Amino acid sequence: MKRILIVLLVFFSVVLPVRAADFASEMVEATFKFFHDDSTSTCFLVKRAAPDKALYLVTTAHTVERTKGETAILVLREAQEDGSYLRRDHTLKIREGEKPLWVRHKDQDVAVLKIEGALPVSVTPLAEGALLDEAALKAAGVHICSPLFLLTYPQRFEANGAGFPVARQGIFASPPLLPVKTHPTFLGDFTTFAGDSGGPVFIPGADGHPRVAGIVIAQHHHEDKVKSEFEERMVRHPLGMGIILHASYVREALALAAEK
Repeated sequence: MKRILIVLLVFFSVVLPVRAADFASEMVEATFKFFHDDSTSTCFLVKRAAPDKALYLVTTAHTVERTKGETAILVLREAQEDGSYLRRDHTLKIREGEKPLWVRHKDQDVAVLKIEGALPVSVTPLAEGALLDEAALKAAGVHICSPLFLLTYPQRFEANGAGFPVARQGIFASPPLLPVKTHPTFLGDFTTFAGDSGGPVFIPGADGHPRVAGIVIAQHHHEDKVKSEFEERMVRHPLGMGIILHASYVREALALAAEK
């Protein structure tokens, strides 16, 4: 009996996967810096189900609206044979004259830019199914104090010369209440900086792949008015809480961009 058990254990160790999918690395592969001299944000690329072959760039509406001109830069990364990466800045058209080429959600701070042509570097976009709608969020069982992760470019900062995003973690500082129509945002316990806008906030799925709960859109801070005999100024104190828009609204914006 002991010999049979040992054989079975060896068999299953060979047949079964060694580990689950690396959910964080999958999210990194889809996340990029999107910038202009006027504004910088984090974005991630999404692919919808066939027959739609386009790529969709997701970020916050306020950052692209502040970007002047017709173009912005998407910082791509090109893998090399030796395992290293090269940074590849790619110009994307975001306006035709004064007309925006992105689609903004009618109520919320999220924008989606449809990319029709091929990018100069191979990318691995996130599947639309990774965006948690209300039912999937409820099934995930997240609640206040559940862990969360995010990828961003705080204050334009990059993790390395290849342009990788910076990974951070926090907790749900408020419960992600439903329905999203009544509660469009929730709070995350992490300090937010300029450049974080558009960054995906995600959790590991039961299958080991990432699930996006929302995107960073703003921060909370406290203002102190300091007044003396010769000076009056306002001091802004970060409260260490990011404001996160539910991923359901990203899904809605994607549908609008696809229709356009």
